[in-house]
Amino acid sequence: MSVKQKGAHAERGRERYDYDVIAIGDVFYDIATLPVRDYPERDKQIGCEFMLSIGGQAGNCAAACASLELKTALICKTGNDMLSRWITSELQKSCVRCFATTSEKEELQHPGITVSISFEDGSRSMLSDRGANLDLKEEDIDFELLRKTRFLMRAGHWNTAGLFTSNKKTLSFAKSAGVYTGVDIGWSAYLGWTASARQTVFDFLPSTDFLFVNEAEINGLRGEGREGGREYELLEKGCKNVIVHRGAKGSSWITKDFDINCPAFNVKPISPTGVGDVFNAGFIFAFLRGMEAEACLRFANACAAMHISKRRLGNVFPTMKEVEVLYRQ
Repeated sequence: MSVKQKGAHAERGRERYDYDVIAIGDVFYDIATLPVRDYPERDKQIGCEFMLSIGGQAGNCAAACASLELKTALICKTGNDMLSRWITSELQKSCVRCFATTSEKEELQHPGITVSISFEDGSRSMLSDRGANLDLKEEDIDFELLRKTRFLMRAGHWNTAGLFTSNKKTLSFAKSAGVYTGVDIGWSAYLGWTASARQTVFDFLPSTDFLFVNEAEINGLRGEGREGGREYELLEKGCKNVIVHRGAKGSSWITKDFDINCPAFNVKPISPTGVGDVFNAGFIFAFLRGMEAEACLRFANACAAMHISKRRLGNVFPTMKEVEVLYRQ
């Protein structure tokens, strides 16, 4: 069965499911700047504008999926403070069904918090506290719920270390129920790219239909001193499809049968935070709609371009109407 046929098959069976997408993973309270030229010098201060929004790879992807009118749920963990309540409230306003449990650990009564500094060249730097995400565990997942979705997205791997030992079980369970599985691991800011850290990813690759990574993460998974054939090594470890975020160079879809590249849209970067997660949401939408491989990448690129080029007031993710205008140019 071809990629297009698989997607079309999933679209025809949509009425069988309660959800199009269930995301499992991290949620953050994001504090992001509008672009600045550079960091201030030590003991100096510069003025800037901030945007406050839902964050985290799973949180962003879920909200972006819902904005594209996919029936979306999110399994996550928060604290018991004002910021945690704000996050769950905003997710619900975004039409995300939120299955959020509360950490009982005294030191984790706040959600993940990220300060993201955006620069005029389109790059960014981030400071993150994982907060209650560290306490997300297997017992927080209702496995029967996973049978009720078309696509399971496991996002924010490194920020939810409590799920390391159960990732393989979760993804395998979903696949056995006929659910498509996707994973976005993110950057290993805490553990580094040690052999043991990389193994936590390799363990679940055979149960992963789509692995979403950027080029830096691919290099991290390979370890130091190795060159060439990077994406194909991930396929050899069992992953079916590698979807690569390439920033201004666009994106790629790599399998053992084909290697497709799609250029990015030419837009001015304003807010790069969360763009990869929005790309993932666009890809999932297009795949479930049965689009051809290159069209899936183009649609996802359009979602990312719309998100990165917009000054956002609150939790505003790309809508179908906005993306279609850009996609059809």
